[in-house]
Amino acid sequence: MISIIVPVYGVEEYLDRCIRSILGQTFQDFELILVDDGSPDRCGEICDRYARGDARIRTVHQKNRGLSGARNTGLSLAEGEYITYIDSDDRVDPKYLEVLYHNAVHFQAQVSVCDYCLEWENKKEQRKGRDEKDCHTWVYTGRQAAEQIVKESRRTMITAWGKLYHRDLKSLLVYPEGKTHEDEFVTYRVFYSAGRVAVSERTLYHYLQRGGSIMNDGFQVKRLDKIRALKAAVSFFREKKDPELEQYARKRYLTNLQIAWYRTAKFLPGRKELGALLRAEWKKTYRPYKKEIMKCAGFTDKLSIIVFSVSPPAYRIMAEVYLKLFPEV
Repeated sequence: MISIIVPVYGVEEYLDRCIRSILGQTFQDFELILVDDGSPDRCGEICDRYARGDARIRTVHQKNRGLSGARNTGLSLAEGEYITYIDSDDRVDPKYLEVLYHNAVHFQAQVSVCDYCLEWENKKEQRKGRDEKDCHTWVYTGRQAAEQIVKESRRTMITAWGKLYHRDLKSLLVYPEGKTHEDEFVTYRVFYSAGRVAVSERTLYHYLQRGGSIMNDGFQVKRLDKIRALKAAVSFFREKKDPELEQYARKRYLTNLQIAWYRTAKFLPGRKELGALLRAEWKKTYRPYKKEIMKCAGFTDKLSIIVFSVSPPAYRIMAEVYLKLFPEV
């Protein structure tokens, strides 16, 4: 059995679509745990209605604890051999569970991953994945999968959703409450501890990009949680005595410090002391490890690091152009 955990908050307009996509799965051996995280709209009523009509569905109502708190509540109740997370404003392909489960069993993988596509609120177009006939499944060691996060920053690999986890990893799936970018604190640790990770190129998860979502609400100080997560990753790989991944994690931390400095300067001009702290942390990180960082950096990262070290204002101009091309960074 698969335990499906859906944190629910403020998504009355999208919740039916999400739940219907789950009930329409070709793989039907699942339990659906809907965690109403103190939602102020009709979400709780919608969850209760579905629970009354299907014995596989459980609804939990709790005071608001945020996305991580809702996921953790669902995790504590999960009874399945496998666990997956689906955000309540997203939807999944009818074969989402079937493909992830097949790959987990067939490849004896503790984590099974699929690709995703973006859908925009009030727009018909979407960013599509590749055709099914062109898709492959790749099998990695846990370390190789973690490397794709710290070395390549693949969003497919970073997110909590779009994955099937074996319950043996359950203790590692607890998310830090009160944080944004909560996935960044957890997923690389899960991968690193897994024996195998199967990654399908099939697009089975549909991620809704909407204006009021947590990750699309503009830059705020709380978004700096990502920096804290990336710094924790450096410490994690140092403790694991993995110098290669430690350096890649440090390079990722450094370049994200630059981006955080830029966004602070642009969106929080009154917080000059915060910008100064980020700049100081950048220097503290870069100077002792300059040779190692530049060795593992690609051309774009090398260029950005050099420009930032010489002239932060020049870097700001460079960042303006880069973030227009790659807004998801």
